[in-house]
Amino acid sequence: PGSVEVRFKRLTHLPGNALQVICALMFTSYFFFWPAGVLTWLALSPWALNLFSWRVLWSFSALYTLQLVAHRPHLSRGWPYQWFLYSPMVDYILCYHDAMCIREGPPLDPEGRYLFAMYPHGVYGVCRAFSGGVGLWKTLFPGITGRWGSFGAAFMLPGIREFSLFAGCLDASKPILQKAVNRGENLKLLPGGIDEMNLTDGKSKETKLVMKDRKGFVKLAIENGLDVVPGFCFGEKYIHKTVKLPAFLRRVLRPLRLSGTMLRGRGPSFLGFLDPPLGFVWGEPVRIDRARAGEEGYLDEVHDQVVKRIQGIFDCHKARFGYDHEETLSIVSVADAKAALAGKPAKVD
Repeated sequence: PGSVEVRFKRLTHLPGNALQVICALMFTSYFFFWPAGVLTWLALSPWALNLFSWRVLWSFSALYTLQLVAHRPHLSRGWPYQWFLYSPMVDYILCYHDAMCIREGPPLDPEGRYLFAMYPHGVYGVCRAFSGGVGLWKTLFPGITGRWGSFGAAFMLPGIREFSLFAGCLDASKPILQKAVNRGENLKLLPGGIDEMNLTDGKSKETKLVMKDRKGFVKLAIENGLDVVPGFCFGEKYIHKTVKLPAFLRRVLRPLRLSGTMLRGRGPSFLGFLDPPLGFVWGEPVRIDRARAGEEGYLDEVHDQVVKRIQGIFDCHKARFGYDHEETLSIVSVADAKAALAGKPAKVD
């Protein structure tokens, strides 16, 4: 009762098609903003258009590098973000993917406090588009906002840093997230992280979630009385082709929180393929009793509820989003994910 569906049909008229492609391309290409910036820097130099002297260009580069090191908003309050994350741009991204989003159950209380946990991470994390927009978020969760937790290295990479801060991201370390919670902010996380990203396999009928022993987000929620809202994205593992780097490179990259799985999209871009359409389901929240925070076994109890809620979403909605009966969901541990990274089979539940 009270469930709501929001559909974002792919736009076929020229202006709408152009907007959705541009927005989706921006979202899937921000990791390449820095080389684009380097090329622009060179184009403005005396070697090309000669619009600026070398002194001006190098001075700008020095100042940017200085603020990159000295100005660290991701470790404090971040940047203003609602104008960007909850903008029509996100809706156009969803239109490109012909997406549908479902919120199970009645609307959440805007006065409540929440931790939104999204699964699976996917090789790129396109599912993050289901955390914003006007037609989506403001329809399904009116009066509720939240900041993203992101890996720390993102804030040291030009272009990625600015895009992440505009989207409301903070460093995903517990002390920083705790400060955000203390300020009264809700949180949005992809708890599966880099390990789950490396398990993305669009050729497999099995989707593996790194949940078995990843309980830190649940502990944070219990300590602060944040109800956990679980969500699952259907179709993301199929909209990009994945290419796994050699095992030794993946092992080197993992401690750096970098993926050893590359992706390929339409043409020379990272744009996702148009089939299948994306689907996302936000489940009903797992209610947290903060008074039981110190109780033995309560962490496992809540974690089990989150796992069951995700499994229930998958079982209930997979057929609707084009998954056949052979599609399965497996819960693995971090150790299993690392074993898979090394080419060893992972144990699953």
